[in-house]
Amino acid sequence: MNGEQKQPIQPPTKSGWKAFFSKKWTFPAIYMGAAALILALIMWYQDTRDYSLDQKDLMPEISMGQENTEPAPIAMTPDAEDAVPVNAHEQGMGWPVAEGTEFDVVMNFYDEAAEDDVKAAALIQYEDSYWPHTGIDLATKEGQTFDVTAALPGKVTKAEKDPMVGFLVELEHADGLTTVYQSLEDLQVAAGDEVEQGAMLGKAGRNVFEKDLGVHLHFEVRENGTPVSPDKYLTQESKKNEAQ
Repeated sequence: MNGEQKQPIQPPTKSGWKAFFSKKWTFPAIYMGAAALILALIMWYQDTRDYSLDQKDLMPEISMGQENTEPAPIAMTPDAEDAVPVNAHEQGMGWPVAEGTEFDVVMNFYDEAAEDDVKAAALIQYEDSYWPHTGIDLATKEGQTFDVTAALPGKVTKAEKDPMVGFLVELEHADGLTTVYQSLEDLQVAAGDEVEQGAMLGKAGRNVFEKDLGVHLHFEVRENGTPVSPDKYLTQESKKNEAQ
């Protein structure tokens, strides 16, 4: 029909490309297009990476939340070695007297860091010597005997009569802790007994070493054999009830 329409389209000649690139807007347009493409690729990569991190961050939170709802292994293992000290600390040390007993602390623990007059009041005179007081002494205002009880649950390691301090009881507790009860007039337990907190150990009495104090209880707390102030362990609640 017309030969002109049947002629194939010829590719642009070199002179045509030169003309195309010679235009002022060509290279800025190419740069802008390339920059837009690179920016789009960066945004796509960051979106996919952030999503992956979010998923990883969420998984530990869910897992930790589920683990926290489970009881601690030590609570589920009655014979675990650490179960006893945890329970002992949670229970707290009580005053070594029967509930409802009204008493006073008639002598305090000797503290090297205390004022001179306080230290002097915590010295025991026996014959011609003075001895630092290694515990606290409890007595009633009327000077009557009273029931002495275990400050913490434990095992009786000693229950005997001493010529200087009267009948005494020693209880062994967790973590190297020992409580000592001296100046008793009798014994209600024997060595090897397992006792609960508040169990009757004996009654307060007199002793030769602290004869000037009359009827009283001498109470000590020892850490690995070394006497420490019982105030370190006596619970705040028991301190508030001291005179009740």
